[in-house]
Amino acid sequence: MSDPIVAAYKSTPLKAQVERYSPVPLAPAPSVGRRLVLSFAPPLILGILIVAAYALIRADLPAHRQFLMPSAEGLWSQAFGIAAFRSELLMRALTTISIAITGLAVSIPVGIMLGIVMFRVYALEKAVFPYLVALQSIPIMAIIPLIQSALGFGFLPKVLIVALFTFFAIPTTLLLGLKSVDRNILELFKLQNASWWVMLRKAALPSAAPTLFAGLRISGSLAVIAAIVSELFFLSGKGGLGQLLMNAKIDFKYEQMYAALIVASALSITVYLTFNWLGNRLFAHWHESSDRQR
Repeated sequence: MSDPIVAAYKSTPLKAQVERYSPVPLAPAPSVGRRLVLSFAPPLILGILIVAAYALIRADLPAHRQFLMPSAEGLWSQAFGIAAFRSELLMRALTTISIAITGLAVSIPVGIMLGIVMFRVYALEKAVFPYLVALQSIPIMAIIPLIQSALGFGFLPKVLIVALFTFFAIPTTLLLGLKSVDRNILELFKLQNASWWVMLRKAALPSAAPTLFAGLRISGSLAVIAAIVSELFFLSGKGGLGQLLMNAKIDFKYEQMYAALIVASALSITVYLTFNWLGNRLFAHWHESSDRQR
């Protein structure tokens, strides 16, 4: 005697259950106005909050100490509103940005070459990486006297300080990107008997480029800070914003000191945004890190 459940199952005709799905349209690309709002509204709101916090802190200061935090009116009347000071501010900003760019022109190619060499030679990575960490951990102020003794007080030691400040992030981020390349891609190149140089140029470097640009953004924003720090210790020669900061502080011209700080911050942000824009232009069509993918 057969099982009634099995008999019922055999007597029931099988019907394919087909579910129909309607196509889901792709989300429309955001308009130019929406992209502008998403790009500028968050930093604008945060900037307003920072200005409000600055005003509250300044209002809590005693009247005889409020000169330490100049008002917007004081910044205009004593700094930005003076034509001669604007010209001086522009010339000093050009000096600072020239030091920063020259230092980046040294640290970027050297850092990229070192990152590639460490990726190629594992033993060299183990040998060099601890010294990179040590170089990053040593306060730059501790070795400035050595730089002064060896190179003097001119343009070259300032460039060297910028290069030291901005160097660490470049080979480390590039090495991380190179070591994160999909192994299946490398195996595919090996099946085609591709040389190591071809794999590096056509597979590893393009895959590691977004990670490298993350390091470049960090180094770019640090370059202006490093240039100003170098000017604080090398006061001879043609001075930039760092020298202007020192002179304004000594002369108790706090409005001009804050004006130099604002311009220095604007330069640092500009360098950062330049690398960010360049990265988006290069990777917008294929990498998730691009702003256009959001």
